[in-house]
Amino acid sequence: MKPQKKIVVLLGIIILGYIVYGIYSYIVRCILKMDYPNGTFLFNSADQYMDFFNVNFMVHEWNPYIEYYSSYPPLALLLAYPFSLMADYASYEYPPLDIVYTLPAKISFGLFVGIFTLLIVWFVNLYLKRAKVIKNPWIRWIVSIGLTITAPYLFMVDRGNYLIITIILMLAFIYFYEDHEYVSAIFLGLAIALKIYPMFLFLLLFIDKRWKSMGLATIVGGGVTVLTFPLFHGGIWQNIREFGAALLAFGGGYVEEYSNVYFCTGLTSLLRMPFMIWNDCKIPESIPLMKIYVFGGTALVLWSVWNLRKEQRFWKKILILLCLMVFLTPSSYMYNLMYFLPATLLLLVADDGGSKKTDICYLVLMGLILIPKAYYYFIPEHFVGIQTILDSCLLLSMVLFYNIADKETRRC
Repeated sequence: MKPQKKIVVLLGIIILGYIVYGIYSYIVRCILKMDYPNGTFLFNSADQYMDFFNVNFMVHEWNPYIEYYSSYPPLALLLAYPFSLMADYASYEYPPLDIVYTLPAKISFGLFVGIFTLLIVWFVNLYLKRAKVIKNPWIRWIVSIGLTITAPYLFMVDRGNYLIITIILMLAFIYFYEDHEYVSAIFLGLAIALKIYPMFLFLLLFIDKRWKSMGLATIVGGGVTVLTFPLFHGGIWQNIREFGAALLAFGGGYVEEYSNVYFCTGLTSLLRMPFMIWNDCKIPESIPLMKIYVFGGTALVLWSVWNLRKEQRFWKKILILLCLMVFLTPSSYMYNLMYFLPATLLLLVADDGGSKKTDICYLVLMGLILIPKAYYYFIPEHFVGIQTILDSCLLLSMVLFYNIADKETRRC
């Protein structure tokens, strides 16, 4: 399938998805007068943008780990510090909910979103330009914006999450992967230093036998992390201990089980979902949910890696590994679907003679992942909705489709 047709199909699904959800939202909110969260796929407006402001608050006095038990790696906090200087965080208690309404805070958030969104769109344009699939620069920029402003992007901005910087690094990692191996590895190391979960892509380096790149990414990611810990109050070792404890606590989930499900996508949320609906949001102690998660996730990874080691198409390796990364991240919120952006671009620009049916299957799955799907909330008071099931099943379907049905580009 030609790249131009793939772009049209994917953008068509995204636009149609927005139109349908927009009509649904208008009926629910304006005609039926239903309360939040009905008719929206975004988080509670009372907590809007608070990932951004909470992180800035944690770092404004250089004491994020001992005082606030932050689970953010130190590089993310270091990048947040300049934004923390733009508003008077010292005048607020944690969490600084009211700071959102101040002009300096609005300016800092606008700069944060504007700068990094422009960088993402610029990188998307670079992908399309290098592939020479759209000659007209104006159309190319319009398409770049359309591929960026998806439902996961809107959710990420609504939360104000610093993932937006990691997405830029991931785009750079994959953009340089084939022609500039070591530059690519440096960007992967920086992405890991920001969010940790991109470490999953070491599996790509393992499959491609890029041992030097793996070492370089480890040195960059580990070095940047270790060297930035001493910048904060408390010293390197105490900060590392507090960070590790906070990270393990976050990975283990929240005490209120619905917080591990709402606005989430992935295996841990999918496993919890039946208990949210039919067992009053409680998981019986006799159910070894995390053991099922570890066993099922490990089996899925080993099965996929076994098949990917024979895969000849780079975009399929990236697509399936990113799919697994998002699906297997504990309590993986909807904004993590933004990780698919570089894989989406590689899928669109690939002109490798793949079968039309296979391309359409991937395009439809990808398009459905990138659109709003919060059409029903099982437990509105806890924001537990059908989008968690749909997104999780779409991710699982993509992995299963590749492993079971898509064998055409594997070496014998």
